[in-house]
Amino acid sequence: MRFLFHFLLMIMLSALAGAAWVAHRPAPIKLSEAAKAGAKPRDLVDELKQAAIKGSGTVEIHEGELNRHLSRVLTGRVAPALGQSVKFDRLNVDFEPEVAHVTLLWSVLGHASTATVDLKVDRLEKVFRVEVVGGAYGHLAVPRGFLRPLAPALRGLSDALHDEIQALFQMNEVTFAQNKLVLDPRFP
Repeated sequence: MRFLFHFLLMIMLSALAGAAWVAHRPAPIKLSEAAKAGAKPRDLVDELKQAAIKGSGTVEIHEGELNRHLSRVLTGRVAPALGQSVKFDRLNVDFEPEVAHVTLLWSVLGHASTATVDLKVDRLEKVFRVEVVGGAYGHLAVPRGFLRPLAPALRGLSDALHDEIQALFQMNEVTFAQNKLVLDPRFP
């Protein structure tokens, strides 16, 4: 009986060590293409507001454009106690049909760490609902309930991107397509 207990304990500790190793490895990030030389970056917030007012046609935002906009807009802040050892690097968005993969990248004592949140957007009458459908810590895929420790970071991101989010949800339809975000301000 004692042998069986020690054997099961060893298996559980091995599984935990393996999960920690997989979660510790940062997820691969798709690098977006660089902007064309001399090209002025789009003012996405203004463009979304104008599209909502005019309501003339769909607006497509490619993930490379969005990632460049997010790198310009977001600056990381970490609590003073962790300030020198933890640094927020950037936010990366990857679109697939019906799902957006939002990856947070930060540096912990010089080591790259990632956490990915998979989001889905639905419209219920006049209200948009953003739902977390899953995610990952590094390479370790986890169900959405295990992403609860990321709630303060996501709340901080929503505060920092308040203008972008408000302009986005002025649209009547928000759709995730392959490598792009498709927005339609026209009334159905």
